[in-house]
Amino acid sequence: MAHSRSVVVHLITKLELGGAQINTVYTAEHLDPLRFDTYLFSGPGGIMKARLAGVERMIFIPALAREIRPGKDALALFSLIRLFKKIKPKIVHTHSSKAGILGRLAAFAARVPIVIHSVHGFSFSPFQPFFKRNFYLLFEKICRPLTTHFVFVAASDIESARSHKLLAENYSLIRSGFPLQKFRGRFSDTTVLKRKFQLDEGSFVCGTIAPFKPQKGLQHLLDIAALVIRQSPAVLFFIAGDGEQRPELERELQRRGLSRNFRLPGFLPDMENVIDCFDLGISTALWEGLPQSLVQLRLKKKAVIANDIPGNREIIRDGLNGYLIPVGDHERFASAILKLAADPVLRNRLGGYGKEDFGEWDATLMVNRQEELYQRLLALSGFKRN
Repeated sequence: MAHSRSVVVHLITKLELGGAQINTVYTAEHLDPLRFDTYLFSGPGGIMKARLAGVERMIFIPALAREIRPGKDALALFSLIRLFKKIKPKIVHTHSSKAGILGRLAAFAARVPIVIHSVHGFSFSPFQPFFKRNFYLLFEKICRPLTTHFVFVAASDIESARSHKLLAENYSLIRSGFPLQKFRGRFSDTTVLKRKFQLDEGSFVCGTIAPFKPQKGLQHLLDIAALVIRQSPAVLFFIAGDGEQRPELERELQRRGLSRNFRLPGFLPDMENVIDCFDLGISTALWEGLPQSLVQLRLKKKAVIANDIPGNREIIRDGLNGYLIPVGDHERFASAILKLAADPVLRNRLGGYGKEDFGEWDATLMVNRQEELYQRLLALSGFKRN
């Protein structure tokens, strides 16, 4: 064998701040360097680009973008084929929808022996435009036979894959890990943080952690907030995140006179401290894989109100640690916020619910399970191609 370590390429569409990106970067940084030579490929841009100190082999693919653009997509595909032929990976592990499609097609063309795709929530959702939804579903079906193994972060996505005939038995459930210990316990003094974010002592803070993109349903949050603020002007909404929808959200907040009840501080590197400023966690996401942010809110013992969608159901137990609200039922969502704002005893009871075990979300366990999967698939492939 020419080379004692196996070359592994992780490929993701963009290095924005989200669960898929955090766990992909963490894996690339922590795979055993004695067994794996790890590359991380990504499209350009994204706030996490500045944080890649632990990844030596980082390659940006200029044409790789989230939007469907046939010309650029073809360019990205050929760039990936050329790179795969040059570095000869034994494993290509793709993440996110666009990188998942182009990466698997390129790996097949370059005769990469093992192709793994991580599903961090499927991109075909009933909330998407018809063309986009069916485009992604079609290409998932095309890429299915090119995929050696699927990794899911949510059990609900395994069921979705089965129902769309995207799956045989070649899959594993490996949760989207992060360093859990940071989110256990409490920041000693939230006064300074509250002052920094202009959170008045008498206010009630509803916090959400989300990039500003359509999937996260932030337009729905504005409708819910308008109903809440009408009855309780002291409620503040804190969105930790940023992204493409920011200008339109800010315009809408201004137009509706809601700006002073919102805090939009951008992406925050110390969410484990910031969450301590929240009185309540909320999520208006329209579709999810399995959101790390809800696990983080629960580790911090925050009651959570979230849309009743499959990924969220694996974390939020309705009436026990929070409430699940049907998507689009803004009145019910608003009334749940008002109810918990007015009842600290109920809020603390939901927040203090303790029959949860988040050990599966441990980042080290996630990396170990991926390494075990790689070793097993390499053994099965018999290193037939180098």
